[in-house]
Amino acid sequence: MVELRGVTVHLRYFIFGPVNVVFKRNTYNMVLGPTGSGKSTLLKVIAGIYRVSEGSVYIDGADVTNEPPENRDVSYVPQGYAIFDHMTVYENIEYGLKLRGVPRGERRRLIQEIARDLGIEYLLSRRAVNLSGGEQQRVALARALVVRPRVLLLDEPLSMLDRDTRERIIPLLRELPGMYGVTVIHVTHDWDEAYSLADKLLVINEGKVVEEGDPEQVFTRPNRVFTARFLGFQNVIKGFAERTENGSLVRLGDGISLNVNGEVDGEVYVCIRPEWIEVLGVDDDNNDHYNVIRGVVHEIIKNRLGYSVLVTVNNELSLIALSRIAFKPGERVLLRIPRDNIHVIRGDG
Repeated sequence: MVELRGVTVHLRYFIFGPVNVVFKRNTYNMVLGPTGSGKSTLLKVIAGIYRVSEGSVYIDGADVTNEPPENRDVSYVPQGYAIFDHMTVYENIEYGLKLRGVPRGERRRLIQEIARDLGIEYLLSRRAVNLSGGEQQRVALARALVVRPRVLLLDEPLSMLDRDTRERIIPLLRELPGMYGVTVIHVTHDWDEAYSLADKLLVINEGKVVEEGDPEQVFTRPNRVFTARFLGFQNVIKGFAERTENGSLVRLGDGISLNVNGEVDGEVYVCIRPEWIEVLGVDDDNNDHYNVIRGVVHEIIKNRLGYSVLVTVNNELSLIALSRIAFKPGERVLLRIPRDNIHVIRGDG
C-alpha cells in the first residue's frame, strides 16, 4: 500500500499538493491529467526522486519520507524506458540485481524466470540498441520487476508504441499485481488505456487531486466539471434545476429544458457524452424516458465511429452528438437524449 498524507512539494515553477491519497496493495492504479498537471511529479515523490516539503509518504505502513530511493523497494520506469543501449537484454535485466549484491547463480535463475513470464527469453543475448519499441517496453518491465519491488511506477509506458503493440501489452500489464504482488501506479493520457487497466482512477490538475474512484464511476458519473470535460463530456452546460413529481427539470435558457433523474435543485451542470445523443432527421414520438430538442446542423466532422455533429439549438446553446448518418449543414434535426444518460453535477462543480 502507498499512502501520501498532506504531501506538498515546492518546485521552481510549480507547487504539487497538498495531496492525500491511498493506493491499496496489489492493485492497478491509473493517474490521468493534462500536461503539466503533476502526474510525473506524483511518481517521483513516491520514488524519492523529489523531496517532500510538507507531509509524509508511507509504503506498507512504513514512513519512507526521508528514505533515499534505493531504500524504498520501489521500481520506476520512466517514459523513455532508459534501456542501456550498450548492454545486452540480459545485462539490462541483471543490472538492479547486481547492485543489490544478488549472487550470480540466483541472478541467472531470476532473469530466466522473468524473461519467460514476459515472453522475452529469445531476446536475452541481443543488444538493447536493436530492440523494437514493444521489446524495449518488456525489457524495461523485466528490469523493474526482477528485483521484486513492492511498488511499480510507470510513466506513460505505452505512449511510444503503436496501437497494435499497446493492445497486446495491456493484458500483460493488467496481470502484474496478481503475478508479482506489486502495487502499480501508472501515468497516462489515454482514456481507453486507463479504463482498461484501472482498479482505481486518479485525476490530477494543477498539482492537486480533483477526482478519484472506480473507473466506471469516474468516466460516467464524475463529481467535478473539470473531470467531465477532461474525460470527454463534450456537452457540459450550466443550468438551473427544479424538482418535479418525476425527477427534476433543468432549464438551460431560452425555453430549452431537460428532464433528468433524481431530485436536484438550484444551479447545476448538465453533462452529456456525444454518443448518448441520438440525431434524428424526422419527428419521433417522445416519451417519459427521452428529451427531444429541435436544432439545426451547423458542422459535421467524420471520425472512425461515424460523424461528430454540431447542432445549434438556439443562439445560446449548441450540442455535439455522434451519428452514423452524414447530415448536411443547415439541415433541421431532432436530438433525442435519454434522461437516464444525463449526468448532473450540483453547484459550482
